[in-house]
Amino acid sequence: MKTLVIPRFAFLLPLFALLPVLVLSQELPPDHPISLYRQGMEYRRIGDFYRALEFFRAATQKNPAYFDSIFASADLFFQLEEYDEALKMVEAALRLSKMDSNARVLKARILVGMGRFKEATDLYTSLLQEEPNNVEARLGKAELDLALGKNRNATLEYLDTLKRFPDNRRALLSLGVLLSQQGNGQEAEIYFDAALRYHSDAPIVHYLVGEYYFKQKKYDLAIERARTALSIKPDYADAHQLLGWISFQKGDYPEAYSRMDRLLSMNRANPLGFFLKALSALRMGRNDEGITLLRSLVTLSPEDEVARIVLEDSLKELLPLEENLRKTYAQYHFDRGDKFQERNLFNRALEEYRRGLQLDPYSKRGRLAYAEMQQKIGYPGYAYNSLQFLKKQNLADRTALEQLEILESILSDRPAQRWKYDQFTNRHPSFNLALFVDLKSGALQHGFSELYLARYLADLLIGIPSLQIPAPPMAVYTFGEAFQEARQRGTDYFLFLSFGETAREFSIQGELYLSRTGGKIDTFSVYRTGNDRVQNALVQVASLVKEKLPVRGQLLKREFERALVGLGKVDGIKKGDKFWILPARALSLKNDSFGFVYSPKEILGTFTVVDVDDLLCEGTVAKEGFFDRINPGDVLIPFEEQQKPKQEPIPPQPAPSASLLYKKILRIQ
Repeated sequence: MKTLVIPRFAFLLPLFALLPVLVLSQELPPDHPISLYRQGMEYRRIGDFYRALEFFRAATQKNPAYFDSIFASADLFFQLEEYDEALKMVEAALRLSKMDSNARVLKARILVGMGRFKEATDLYTSLLQEEPNNVEARLGKAELDLALGKNRNATLEYLDTLKRFPDNRRALLSLGVLLSQQGNGQEAEIYFDAALRYHSDAPIVHYLVGEYYFKQKKYDLAIERARTALSIKPDYADAHQLLGWISFQKGDYPEAYSRMDRLLSMNRANPLGFFLKALSALRMGRNDEGITLLRSLVTLSPEDEVARIVLEDSLKELLPLEENLRKTYAQYHFDRGDKFQERNLFNRALEEYRRGLQLDPYSKRGRLAYAEMQQKIGYPGYAYNSLQFLKKQNLADRTALEQLEILESILSDRPAQRWKYDQFTNRHPSFNLALFVDLKSGALQHGFSELYLARYLADLLIGIPSLQIPAPPMAVYTFGEAFQEARQRGTDYFLFLSFGETAREFSIQGELYLSRTGGKIDTFSVYRTGNDRVQNALVQVASLVKEKLPVRGQLLKREFERALVGLGKVDGIKKGDKFWILPARALSLKNDSFGFVYSPKEILGTFTVVDVDDLLCEGTVAKEGFFDRINPGDVLIPFEEQQKPKQEPIPPQPAPSASLLYKKILRIQ
């Protein structure tokens, strides 16, 4: 019979197995790397990322080879969108553990955030070949598809993940958000319901489902979800904010105001709490308080462009022209204009001076700066008009009067002076444009700011001489509402807008339609990040509209073969340009693109530009056919032979909405 042999020290094996537990159970000193790491993780859990980073950094200083603290730092820098620092930290972690799957996934996610899509794709491909069931890599690959605008691929990736892991919270919530964003509410609810069934203890699940119900106008269900989230996590700021949005949307402004008070009691520096409280005060007629709150927010967050836009719009609407507050905030734009001028960014400077003058039209400093800038970019007529305004208001000083004399001399031989025609009063816009905001699309961090943004855009568009905005922008829920209103207003075109905003990005989606038929003319997407992103995006939209609108002018005066036409340098007109002349009734706008429809038989003659003013041009007319039927009131369009140079095709880029959806899903933990 064989004797059972027990290896030496076998009796010690259970004790060795317990050693890590015994060590961890001992009280560690507060400055021990593990203690510091644990404190950092606790701050991360409650959302205080900056304190968490402080402890992770301290742990790493104590132990430079402590993988966990380095990896946690990289993850937080990624969450804060500090991608350069995140990449540096995750590469440090990978030097300690080259094949760590979580670190490799995080590196790929960081590369996506940096726009280095090819490197991220290669990394995910390698990871998933090695570990086909790596759920974090699969979810990261779906995020990559979202960032690239490949929503179908992302959907398939989430569905495949759920086949393998049916209760995965991130996959369920991400798929719900993605489907709801695409307008597929019924399918989205399936995955939201599954998330609630599997993860009813997670406040983010209730919040995201509540946010979905809010957008579906199912306010009672949205309130129930938000309150459940707060029952689990009473200090959940997003859930408090959601309840505030719901109350505001329902018209219960006192409740929204009260809810924001509770939110601000937890964090006095919460900018969105200030914002909604200010809007609620304004809606309740407490204008002074609303303006004061917005001023506090702009002081608290000077980079908050939307808050400043809402504040300035409120000042223009609610306060008289002579109010000092208007002058104070106009000064901000005049100062910015000066800085842009110093850097020879004249168009940016001009826009700042113009915005300041909307707040304080009688500002001598603003008018002088605006006139100087117009002269620098080659519009002496505009400069003269601005200084003449100061003279009429008895605000012109010696410098302004001297400049007026110089400009009078420059303009004495321009078309407007020769024809004794006031180009700034008598020239009429070529097109009427209506603006509508689509409330069903887009998502703004600053809720209910859509109309303020649209009014800012309208102010920019009014600066285009060929355009007139006959009525303020209007919020609608359907294309049909916009189409009907545009026809009733008798406009030529209407612009259907939606805005997207996250903490660091801003986008505008626009569709331009013919008001007469509702035919789509053009679409555009503008995306901006970084400083001044809101203003830059709105200015870009105005620039796109100006560039794309067809050129149409009116024959204003005629003396034999000489004629004066309502097109000028601001319209891009130059000497030698040639135009067809047609009766106004003979010309209509194309239904599916920019341009005109007319019969060649209707052509009355041609006009060739000889001299150009800011808003006018002078030239010679030549009749077409035997009879001369050319008269003031006829319209001019560019001669057919004038073709725009062909542009090289632009490589396809992800739509701005792709980045916003990607960033929204990144919030899901």
